[in-house]
Amino acid sequence: MEIIFEKVGVSACSSYEYSTVKRSLQEALTPWKGLNSFLHSGQKVLVKPNLLAPESPEKAVTTHPSIVKAIIETAVESGAEVFVGDSPMRGTLEEVCKVSGILQVVQETGAHLLPFRTVEEVYYNNANTCSNFPLAKEALEMDFIINAAKFKTHTFTGITAAVKNCFGFIVGADKKRFHLLYPLRKNFSDMLLDLYLLTKPGLSVIDAVIAMEGPGPRSGRPRPMKSLIVSPSAVAADAVVAELAGFASSEISTLESASRHKIPGHRLNQIEIKGPLHSLYMQDFDKGAGGKGWSFLWRYLPAWFRNYNERNRPWPVITAKCSVCGFCQESCPAEVIKEDSETGGYFIQQEKCIRCYCCMEACPRGAIELQ
Repeated sequence: MEIIFEKVGVSACSSYEYSTVKRSLQEALTPWKGLNSFLHSGQKVLVKPNLLAPESPEKAVTTHPSIVKAIIETAVESGAEVFVGDSPMRGTLEEVCKVSGILQVVQETGAHLLPFRTVEEVYYNNANTCSNFPLAKEALEMDFIINAAKFKTHTFTGITAAVKNCFGFIVGADKKRFHLLYPLRKNFSDMLLDLYLLTKPGLSVIDAVIAMEGPGPRSGRPRPMKSLIVSPSAVAADAVVAELAGFASSEISTLESASRHKIPGHRLNQIEIKGPLHSLYMQDFDKGAGGKGWSFLWRYLPAWFRNYNERNRPWPVITAKCSVCGFCQESCPAEVIKEDSETGGYFIQQEKCIRCYCCMEACPRGAIELQ
């Protein structure tokens, strides 16, 4: 059987100083002789960063504004009209862009903010797991999508990078519904792969200049990786950035899904890598929950039975850091976070918890930990 090789561009990027980022982006695009090979004058181009929540750039929660600016300006040089959009988990698009520094970039470059508000049901003919998606109509109307992901650890999927970033094409509260429909890591990742293959961004750029290690995707620690990864294949881009951080593919549920469904680029021997890969390897990167080797086997079973079979998977617990903001309760798909009448705080009903860890993503204080 013929092996299909995906191409990935890798460049060193020592800081977020803009000239350094712009040069590194151009170097990573060298295998395709620049962004011009993807774009045409007059196209409407969507840049879709990771805009999880309103956090400052220093926390490494969102795609850095320098990365977004470099992508926008490079696209504008190709004659494109550029839009920046996402469906944040917490806060409005404008709020998240303001706090993360991206709103200033949008204003400086003449790009346009594109909130995802209108839902269009899209059927995917070639689905393996999920064939119907409620997607942002605004994104579907674009001529080309640049997937501007952030590399972070992720308690549920191992990492969040290019493939996981496509979850933002699902609007608002529908994300909670999909966590309920696909509560186990294997099935959730199969769904994510279907979503990626349906939306198929034309180019993925992974911001790994400063990554997040430990209990990501919001409560981990910033860690310099000094890398920028570019590819038309989100799967191959994820495989390369995971390799740089020392992950095995078995620790990344979306790469496991790509392997099961024979998507090219899930292994390095299927990738043509251009750039200084070996000089950028990380040492002692804290892989967080992704490195524990927990098993995810069951789906359509009662919560207590699933929880027994997944007993090695850790439980989220609300700690004394809690400020009683209520964001965790609002974000919980299973609605199992309750108010404690005695303490005035919150607690999680473990016997009903599906362990999707949305509460950890929503908590702005890192008050939810794993046991």
